[in-house]
Amino acid sequence: MTLQVRVGAEWVNTYHSDHCTENNLSYRDDHAVGFYNEMGSHGHVKVFCWGNDDCWETDFSHPTSGGDSLNWTDNVHFFFYSDHGGNWSNTMHIAFSSQRRYCQSASSQWRLGAKMLKWFVLDCCQCVLDTSAAHIGAVWFGPMRGVHMIFGFIGNGTDSWWNASLGKDFGHDAAVGYSLASHWVDRAYSFWLNDDSIAIAAGATQAEAINRRENETVNWRDYSVASTSWLAWKYRR
Repeated sequence: MTLQVRVGAEWVNTYHSDHCTENNLSYRDDHAVGFYNEMGSHGHVKVFCWGNDDCWETDFSHPTSGGDSLNWTDNVHFFFYSDHGGNWSNTMHIAFSSQRRYCQSASSQWRLGAKMLKWFVLDCCQCVLDTSAAHIGAVWFGPMRGVHMIFGFIGNGTDSWWNASLGKDFGHDAAVGYSLASHWVDRAYSFWLNDDSIAIAAGATQAEAINRRENETVNWRDYSVASTSWLAWKYRR
């Protein structure tokens, strides 16, 4: 039996030529909606799933930076984002097609886990650029404020029919109580697409971070991260 968790998702496929311009994508909805619906089909609580112009930068930014994250991304336990991403100056950036406030959200304005968020999927490019401790720490120590794990890609991730079931497949693994980090890195990795996957776990101690990385499931929902003093990660490339 698995604990019930609250689930949210956001995705963007279509951009505009007059503002918030990016290359259009094709399979972001397959990933995010697939995850969202698969979690729901196993009894988890579907809270929101926004797509295209209904995705806003303010859903991610903490109120201290003028955002509304505590009512959206941090008002669920498990959140799945699928769109464009980029990493520069050791800061994660994600893109939006609707300029509610800005066309991008920067991780320097995030406080992930300040309220409820435990697991955050960045199904986009450049969660990290490499696997060095210096880089991963510089990117993620600041934004991780109670969130248990971040899931993403090393360098670029691919928008392709080849992995269109990624969200659904990982949603099944998560929903039924499989270990989260191991199943993400296996599901998201693709030799054919050159997609390299990574999962990053937080802990107050080194042992706690490693234990989360190796063993955490959705049943760890209420085992809080008292402080993000250590990070432990696993990857496949």
